[in-house]
Amino acid sequence: MGAEIKRKNVPIYFYYLTIAKQKNAEDGSKYSMDQIVASFSAMLQHVLSQSLSDRKRNLTTSEKIVWLDSVKELTPGNYDIIFKSAKYNHVRKEIDTETMEELGLRKRQQDGDEEKTHLCIRLAKGQHRFLAVHESNHYGISIKCIIDYLNAKFKQYSEECNDNYLYTLIHEIMPGDDFLTSLKKAKTTSFITLTVSKDDLNDDFMRFANRTDISDEVQILIKKPRKAKKFPENLIKAYYEDMQSNNKIKKIAVKGTNESGTFEAATDLIKMKHYLTVETEGLTNEVCSSEFFNKAQTFIDETRR
Repeated sequence: MGAEIKRKNVPIYFYYLTIAKQKNAEDGSKYSMDQIVASFSAMLQHVLSQSLSDRKRNLTTSEKIVWLDSVKELTPGNYDIIFKSAKYNHVRKEIDTETMEELGLRKRQQDGDEEKTHLCIRLAKGQHRFLAVHESNHYGISIKCIIDYLNAKFKQYSEECNDNYLYTLIHEIMPGDDFLTSLKKAKTTSFITLTVSKDDLNDDFMRFANRTDISDEVQILIKKPRKAKKFPENLIKAYYEDMQSNNKIKKIAVKGTNESGTFEAATDLIKMKHYLTVETEGLTNEVCSSEFFNKAQTFIDETRR
């Protein structure tokens, strides 16, 4: 009789990733996703060509090191990525939890437990951005740590490989459907605020904002009609669906009242979350990477239907 296969529920969160390209004012080239994808892929391969010592980055505030472990490029713009990390300065006396035998100190301050964190990146069809699925692992690294790591490596890549551009990865939360559900409990809704890029507004007034000291993002405030208590549900839903399929709307916030008083629901406060039941590996109880990526892909396919 074979050994029992162990499985565990793994939380995953969803994000949008965009890659900004910085260029000189004289450069008239247009933003091309093909070029962005090629540069991103080249950067990842450049990192993997480095030694582990050069690949690692020290996260001093959390006392962890992190490094890019592997990249599988399925098709251009679609990647299965594994990061590894290890926490240091965490030395404690050990004990056998079954026999209660004291084992003493067996680690040094520089010793750390190796931990995997999985990330799926998929090119969003017809959009200038990617979809990212991040394994939420308490012992691993956050999406912010991953973005900081990749940005540091992108800067290094541009300098060492004489790339003509500087690139910056930006992540945004993909909101969950709880955003729309929370609005159903509202007694009144007074304002809708849409955050958009000023470059997407074809408006004469925007020429006043064509300055380097003005934010690239603009907020549009929409007030409800005087005699109405709430905005039509299909209006907010239409904005939400447009945000999911098009990256022109960056954020939606709605203010109103419910049974508890005033409230604000915002898309950047409600993450899209899901659980995958995944096989684990032997003594470490870590996620089986191949099964994680397969199940994550299945869920991504379902959400795209």
